[in-house]
Amino acid sequence: MNAPKRPHAARGFTLIELLVVIAIIAVLIALLLPAVQSAREAARRAQCTNNLKQIALAAANYESGNGCLPAGSYSGLNGFNPPHWGTYVENYSCFVRMLPYFEQSAMYNAMNTSLSSADVCNLTICGVRVASLICPSDNQNETIPLPATRSSTGVTPGWSFNLIDSGPDAVFPLPAGGTWQQAFTSYAGNAGTFTFGFTKLMPSSVLGQFNGLIYNDSSVRLSAITDGTSNTFLFGEHSKSTLMRVDPGYAVSDGAWNSARWYDTLFATLYPLNFGNGNNQNVKNASYYLPTGAGSNHPGGANFAFGDGSVRFIKNNINSWSFNQGNADSYGDSMPDNTTFVTVPSSADPNAIKSGTYLQHSGANGPAQLGVYQALSTRSGGEVISADAY
Repeated sequence: MNAPKRPHAARGFTLIELLVVIAIIAVLIALLLPAVQSAREAARRAQCTNNLKQIALAAANYESGNGCLPAGSYSGLNGFNPPHWGTYVENYSCFVRMLPYFEQSAMYNAMNTSLSSADVCNLTICGVRVASLICPSDNQNETIPLPATRSSTGVTPGWSFNLIDSGPDAVFPLPAGGTWQQAFTSYAGNAGTFTFGFTKLMPSSVLGQFNGLIYNDSSVRLSAITDGTSNTFLFGEHSKSTLMRVDPGYAVSDGAWNSARWYDTLFATLYPLNFGNGNNQNVKNASYYLPTGAGSNHPGGANFAFGDGSVRFIKNNINSWSFNQGNADSYGDSMPDNTTFVTVPSSADPNAIKSGTYLQHSGANGPAQLGVYQALSTRSGGEVISADAY
């Protein structure tokens, strides 16, 4: 008689098998995470592209309704509006003027445009974040509280209202600190190869040197873009994160969306794209004009909207003009070869500003050789740009 068979004993995992399984899972996770991050960044970049398309469309509609593209600022005669006092000569940014074309008419109507953008009466909109003006990859673009104090030389600045709060001219109190907020933008208008703060009273010789589409008190028509709207930047990325990374001491308040200061809502191609993010290209020193550069948190480049409404991704390695000869300005900042900043003497008019500054594109060694990056920022330079150059 055959004896009954005993059932097989249950067999568990050995320690080696368990370690192998864990190692395989770890490898799969290591392979999966970059793919997930890449997919997320692709989605963020697509949203950024969509934002720039909306901004470009708003600018085109503005041009259709007003006869010119929105200006980089709309300046008062002297920057002050008694009995209310503002911070800077430059006033509302191009984005403020375009609010009705962003379907933000209510916000636009909430402002008193007869006063400065920094006036206490206009603080309501300072902390309002406009979704179309924020790139999802710009991860340092949160609002900050507005301290009711002035910035002192040599310290990290916050917001300075610069209101007259003492003496015979004291007419309006400073707001309570922390009561108000300031929001920022990830984008800026194309001022050309350089940008600088000035008012309507700048000498015409200076005004005529600005070669972009949106700069202080500009009034550029689309018909003035003789280089072709498809070959000329209109807006570009000017991320708050980049400002904080390359200029941490003075970028706390840079990039304010409603401000028309040249380091807030304008960019220039003076320095290479994403300068300071490892794309220095022989620039020895840069400080004063550093915040004017375009940049983003997208790997390898940044998005730009062109005059025809298209949006393209421009890589960091786009050809740029050279900085090989140690050329520098009065601040000690590196300047492109064969360029120099020129200061125009002050006007005899006591109400005019004292001087104006522009970038002269020639020097002792001949005219400056614009790179493809700079050529894309000029509206009527006559440069010939191949489609495969960017």
